[in-house]
Amino acid sequence: MTKINFYAGKSNTLRGRILLACRIVQKAREHKLQVHIHTDGYNTTKQMDEMLWIWNDTSFIPHISDITTDLAGTFEEPVSIGSTYPPMTHFDYLINLSNQTPGFFSRYQTVAEIIDQSETILTAGRERYSFYKNKGYTLNYYQL
Repeated sequence: MTKINFYAGKSNTLRGRILLACRIVQKAREHKLQVHIHTDGYNTTKQMDEMLWIWNDTSFIPHISDITTDLAGTFEEPVSIGSTYPPMTHFDYLINLSNQTPGFFSRYQTVAEIIDQSETILTAGRERYSFYKNKGYTLNYYQL
């Protein structure tokens, strides 16, 4: 069964959530996990795409996004970013940057739900937490 981890950052900005997602992507990649980042749309996908190139001074994280690539195709990158559909290839880890529960979350071994301190994000995060809990998923909550 999919394990669900909630990560609550101290900021109240999209940039803060994206930086937190970058840290989680890096940790997942250290464990050789394939990662898909689900976003709420073009703007978040674009910002996440750009941040993965520049966020670490000594390296970048190879990735693709649905802005430039059809995720239904075959690709070699260990990380994908998209707001529409999940990649058709197998991924181990799902990072959710949207305010909705992705309908495909159960395909993944682990889901990271990224929330911050803004009221809209907190409320949506609480709703997702309740959804997962009511379905019997294992939940972890990390206040960062």
